[in-house]
Amino acid sequence: MHTPLILVVEDDPDILKLMDAALGSEGYRVITAEDGVEALAAARRTPPDLIVLDLMLPRMNALQFRAEQRRDPALARIPVVCLSAMSHAHTVALELGTDNCLQKPIDFDRLLAVIRTHLAG
Repeated sequence: MHTPLILVVEDDPDILKLMDAALGSEGYRVITAEDGVEALAAARRTPPDLIVLDLMLPRMNALQFRAEQRRDPALARIPVVCLSAMSHAHTVALELGTDNCLQKPIDFDRLLAVIRTHLAG
C-alpha cells in the first residue's frame, strides 16, 4: 500500500517540527522545507502527494511557488492546502488557485480532515 508523502512548507521551525510530528504520527511520510526555493527543489526531487504551504515565506513566497509549481508538468496537479495567520488568507488562497486554506493557529483535526479528503481523491 502506498503511504502518502506530504511536503510541509513553513518558515517557523517550531510549527514545522510540530507538523512533521503530527502528520508522521498519522502514518504519513513527511518532507519539509522552510521556504519556497527549498520546497520547489524538494518537490522536484520527490514529488509529494500533497503540499501544505504557508502563505508568508522567505526567498520565494507562496504566489511565486505556485507559479513555478503550475509551470512544471510533474508538479502541476499536486493538491495544495494553504496555512496562514492573515485574516484574508482564504481570499489569497483562492487567488493562488489552491485547494483549501486553513487559518493559524492550526486546528490539527481540521487539517487532517482536509488532507484525508484531498488524498482520497
